[in-house]
Amino acid sequence: MVYTLGVVIPVPQPHRETLRAWRREFGGAATEVIAPHITLVSGSYLHSWEQAAEQVRQVAGGVSPFTLSLGSARTFRPASEVVFLPLESGADECWDLHRALLGDQLRHESDFAYHPHLTIAQNVPAADLDAAQAALQDVELSFEVTTVQLFDTRGATWNLSEEISLDA
Repeated sequence: MVYTLGVVIPVPQPHRETLRAWRREFGGAATEVIAPHITLVSGSYLHSWEQAAEQVRQVAGGVSPFTLSLGSARTFRPASEVVFLPLESGADECWDLHRALLGDQLRHESDFAYHPHLTIAQNVPAADLDAAQAALQDVELSFEVTTVQLFDTRGATWNLSEEISLDA
């Protein structure tokens, strides 16, 4: 049996509220239930939750905290109707985490190749995507990444299962 999970980098305050406001303005109600984050793995795990969680704990325990900086809005259009903030720094560390997390227990399952970013708007009218990209041309946000969060999908919704410190 295969189960769904997600491993993400949470955005700390005060940037979390700023990003929530932008997502609410440009991304609509669908973004309300999901806190701003950078996805590391969105997919599935095999065998047992505890084995998958232990893999995430081991990987996180071997990584030092790092600085992540977000820059001006970009889009994945025409491939995907998404406006996002790119990682100006911290992308290499996200890639390293992504690769280290994949293995015997975790799978990244997406229609698109992994690309670390923070989504502002998706699946909204083109005018909203255009407005987001125009309004967020001068973004410069930085924060220290000290944890990752592990989510499951019990009850068909994303549920925070554990927050795990980076502490190499």
